[in-house]
Amino acid sequence: MTQAEPIAPSSKVVSRRGLLTGVGAVAAVWAASRRATAQPPVEAAADVDPGSLLTKLVRRVTYGTNPAELALAASLGYHGYLEYQLNYAAIDDSACDARLTNLTTLTMTQQQQYAVASSILSNELTEATILRAVFSQRQLYERMVEFWSDHFNIAINSEPANMLKSIDDRDVIRVHALGNFGDLLRASAHSPAMLTYLDNHLSSATSINENYGREVMELHSMGADQGYTQADVLDVSRCFSGWGYNGTVTSPTRGNFLYSNGRHYNGPKTIFAGTPYQVPIASGGGQTDGDRVLTALINHPSTAQYISLKMARWLLREDPSPSLVNAVAAVYTATGGDIKSMIREILKPNNLASAPFKYKRPFHLMVSALRAMPVTITSTSFMRTQLDACGHRTFAWGTPDGYPDTFLYWQGLTLPRWNFGASLLNASQTGAFWVNYQTFFSGLTTAGPIANKIDADLFAGEMNPSDKAIIQTYLGAGTVSATKVKEVLGVAIAAPCFQWY
Repeated sequence: MTQAEPIAPSSKVVSRRGLLTGVGAVAAVWAASRRATAQPPVEAAADVDPGSLLTKLVRRVTYGTNPAELALAASLGYHGYLEYQLNYAAIDDSACDARLTNLTTLTMTQQQQYAVASSILSNELTEATILRAVFSQRQLYERMVEFWSDHFNIAINSEPANMLKSIDDRDVIRVHALGNFGDLLRASAHSPAMLTYLDNHLSSATSINENYGREVMELHSMGADQGYTQADVLDVSRCFSGWGYNGTVTSPTRGNFLYSNGRHYNGPKTIFAGTPYQVPIASGGGQTDGDRVLTALINHPSTAQYISLKMARWLLREDPSPSLVNAVAAVYTATGGDIKSMIREILKPNNLASAPFKYKRPFHLMVSALRAMPVTITSTSFMRTQLDACGHRTFAWGTPDGYPDTFLYWQGLTLPRWNFGASLLNASQTGAFWVNYQTFFSGLTTAGPIANKIDADLFAGEMNPSDKAIIQTYLGAGTVSATKVKEVLGVAIAAPCFQWY
């Protein structure tokens, strides 16, 4: 597999002027920083000191380092910090919760949400997603919410999915993000948002719709072409016929899951015929047909492999070795799909020690910058505009496979990524979304201390020395002007080495 080179020693920081008028030269530097080389997976040959990996661990389990998060990790140690993040329910997140109190639709029942415009529901879900990523102390939990939101992707650009996704986010993804995969798969299968997004609410005994039956295997559990056939797709779809939601406008349970036996294909069915995992399903099973399919999928070894592979790619590296995936899959099987146990296996110190840097998706890039600086956010419209420009608007990926998690996909659209930092620092200091750079650089007036502050807070003290020198040269000798102080933060966010974690 082609593996992107991590932080390049020759990467350069560019000024906003360079971003706007020297695109050709900047693009050449950027290209040098992201050149690809063929690198096979590398396993750590010997035990490593977990304490030496704390910064790398924080980068993997959060949306970005800052001094407070690094200090917490240092105080708890490698395994203590990982357990702290895994035990997310014990983390006091009241400060973040307070930022969400004006988002009233988040706690509404589905019936109450039907009385609200779909645009408001979508806006508040997006607002909450951004605010939680930036301000939540439950960082690993939020990262896994994003992971599962892509895995069980539901786009909110059409009705009725845009009326139903908020409940799916709250009661399916967020409830089970660090729980049990089987419970998560079952909850998703009963989710009105998922059933309508994949048209299963239209499926009936006389008109079988195969969309959900195919995707529950290909995308949600087993992976593409991993032990099932087209005949399985048809019979799985038959098993889920009649699964939908209550769309009756006057019903007090409008929007809830609804099984209709009159629409169900109640004839005999068989899945995985001729394999060791064959499941015969007799006539007359009704709703339990779908439940039996879910049990079979949860217990299938292809599901253990596929979910382990995706989680390892998300948390560790794009090219996890077969031995690593097998080890995580063994944990899945032994624990019945316990997500926390799988994460512990993935993030063992030796695994993390040998993992290369990963390229930040646009959402991750922007949030990592915001987590490192004092920010005021009373509306996320600015960031939504920036995410649109980078092709990463929340809940907007149109196909069921979710946003890609690969360097090759996200390596394009570099100019919007560069411009994010400049635009952020040029935002009105009295607006709804801005960085208080005066507070960030309080008491610092010369190039050396300013560059050191940027290095410590944005780069965890690991900024490329040549990049740091370029910033100091740009700032110049003597007292630095307010304009340059503001500009240099935007430059740092645009630096090639800030694009990786």
